[in-house]
Amino acid sequence: MERFAYVIAFDGGKFVMVRHRDRSWEMPGGRLLPHETHEQAAVREFFEETGMSIDIIGQLRIDRKGGRVFVALVNGRVARGPSEHNIKEVKEFDSLPGQLSFPLVEYETMLAQARIIVETFKRGKNIVAPASPQ
Repeated sequence: MERFAYVIAFDGGKFVMVRHRDRSWEMPGGRLLPHETHEQAAVREFFEETGMSIDIIGQLRIDRKGGRVFVALVNGRVARGPSEHNIKEVKEFDSLPGQLSFPLVEYETMLAQARIIVETFKRGKNIVAPASPQ
């Protein structure tokens, strides 16, 4: 079973995406290293791909075993940018771009859920367990 972690991270009202060299726009993330937790992998992959550090504030439910999707807030930047050689560009968006690596419906659903988590967090209710918009 493949183990992976992805991050939907917000900086102000915008969310961060990366443009992969062989695909298109996607949320930062990737495979876990041996003995690494999902959360550790999410923080590491996000930093490698964006050059930004994050604070994880929640987690989304997904249907794929072995994977987790975290919601985070950007808390810092490194001027050098991404260290991951497969990433061509890092950009912040307020809506989804036209060219995506995976089906639009996946991004729309996860982004809507992530925005709910961010708003809940801003009201002082940190979500540390899987979350659903319902």
